[in-house]
Amino acid sequence: MIRVFIFLFILGVFLYVIWAWGRGGGASLQPSGQVKGPRFRTKRDPWEMWVQVYETESLEEAKTLRARLQEQEVECVLYEQGKKDIHGNELKGIGVAVPKSSTRLAQNIISRSPA
Repeated sequence: MIRVFIFLFILGVFLYVIWAWGRGGGASLQPSGQVKGPRFRTKRDPWEMWVQVYETESLEEAKTLRARLQEQEVECVLYEQGKKDIHGNELKGIGVAVPKSSTRLAQNIISRSPA
């Protein structure tokens, strides 16, 4: 009978160690100073609408804004406006678009960025 309790105790400790290791472990299992983040991102919905949150004429300004958004892990794309609108006027500018679910976060980052 005591062998069964010892076996169950060892099995429980083994399962706990595997659970703790898979979860990220404690301070002893993780080097200090390492930032722990999510391992995998969820897959985006391919049919999700994208919203333009910023427009500028400068490509460099658009690239710096994209870098700020990517630092905060907001997915974004830069795109060049079409050559002409329906009236024949040339369009100048670079647009920054984000998924509709990230619009509020992107607008907050843009509003806090120095102009």
